[in-house]
Amino acid sequence: MTSSTFQDTVSQFVLSKEQVQKIVDGLTAELVEGLSTTDPKNITQQPSFITRLPTGKETGLYLAIDMGGTNLRTAAVHLLGDGQVGVTMEKHEITQELKTGTGEAMFDWIAECTSSLLKTVALDMGNAELQMGVTFSFAIQQTAINRGKVLAMGKGFDLSGVMGKDLKDLLEGGFTRKNLPVSVSAIINDTVGTLVSHAYVSPSTKIGVILATGTNAAYIERASEVSKYNGPACDQMILNTEWDAMGKAEYLPQTKYDKEIDAVSLVPGFQEFEKMVSGLYMGELVRLALVDLIEQNAIFESLGGKVPESLKSRLAFKTLFMSTIESDNSIEHTAVDRVFKTSFGIEGLSADDRSRVFELVHTIGKRSAMMTAAACVALLHKANGASVNLDNADEITTIGIDGSVFEKYPHFSHSMMESMIEILGQDRASRIRLELARDGGCIGAALVAMVAHSGGAV
Repeated sequence: MTSSTFQDTVSQFVLSKEQVQKIVDGLTAELVEGLSTTDPKNITQQPSFITRLPTGKETGLYLAIDMGGTNLRTAAVHLLGDGQVGVTMEKHEITQELKTGTGEAMFDWIAECTSSLLKTVALDMGNAELQMGVTFSFAIQQTAINRGKVLAMGKGFDLSGVMGKDLKDLLEGGFTRKNLPVSVSAIINDTVGTLVSHAYVSPSTKIGVILATGTNAAYIERASEVSKYNGPACDQMILNTEWDAMGKAEYLPQTKYDKEIDAVSLVPGFQEFEKMVSGLYMGELVRLALVDLIEQNAIFESLGGKVPESLKSRLAFKTLFMSTIESDNSIEHTAVDRVFKTSFGIEGLSADDRSRVFELVHTIGKRSAMMTAAACVALLHKANGASVNLDNADEITTIGIDGSVFEKYPHFSHSMMESMIEILGQDRASRIRLELARDGGCIGAALVAMVAHSGGAV
């Protein structure tokens, strides 16, 4: 009974070839739908107003900030040409108090962090206005290269006085209150930044992906396909897909644990794809499954079906713990003991317990990799014939991927590639490169700020 209950739970996270193909087809359909929809509730396929990738020859000094789900990074970026950059960067944790406070408090804090950076680099340009590129890892409705209205934020943010406001005005309001001569000349999404910055060093890059606390992607689309774009005429456009907000019940293989995560989230029914694959939620899926298994006495039988208080708190089981457990491939899985003793005060696990925890963690991690691969294939299909040519044996397409899950989670890139081979076939998949892209937010923002400020059409 115990074994079958455990296997029944784990099997919910195992995806068949048919389920993966449904994800590819479903996401492809939503990518197409997002190109034309003007429904304000549909935040997908946002035009970035960036119409070309960098050449690698750009030069100059620009400020940048990168606001993500966990940290704010401020940077002075020296573009040196030949794909080379020099970066002075500071990182600041965004506290829960800031995340759920007022917009004014948040943007005053960002201005203080920017002031700290300027002191660090001793940057004194007299009365000259400093140009800044901004990477904003949340949905905005872009109206120009340096303007955009803030849409639903997610990732634990619930700021008052921000929704529907222009991000340039919010940021420059903070800078003005702190007497900083900083002008926002470009606003990009973190995935757009990843795409632009990785293309600076690797010109075959056509897709940028973020896989960290949250997930998102950007790619290059024919402008003629983007019927909702109302800006100046252009041939192509980098789109911020906001694939985190995609995913419909008819094709997403949601378990009861996925549905529970969605139900108790700040915005139920929003970002359902992200809630199945990203770093904020993977550990919570493990915790919910463990709680269920303990209550059924199908794991940790020494607890007698009683769930420890330490495991009852939402988000108590971090995705970092999954990485630690998956890093230990020994038969004994001693890392399981360490995690549960140190973080949850649970000791005396049996060999079966350790093996089962490892299997559960591995299966949930692999599902995330497979679903991310399926989403990448959907983008490759949509871009094929435009910026991507899957049928040209001599053409390599690089996907630049930034984020802690891709960088640090054991075997993640390997699982993604295996899944892409399964979906695309060996020939086509062999033309795809998955590459780690670091610091795309700051460097990408600086690159776009430079071109925008110099008057060139980005």
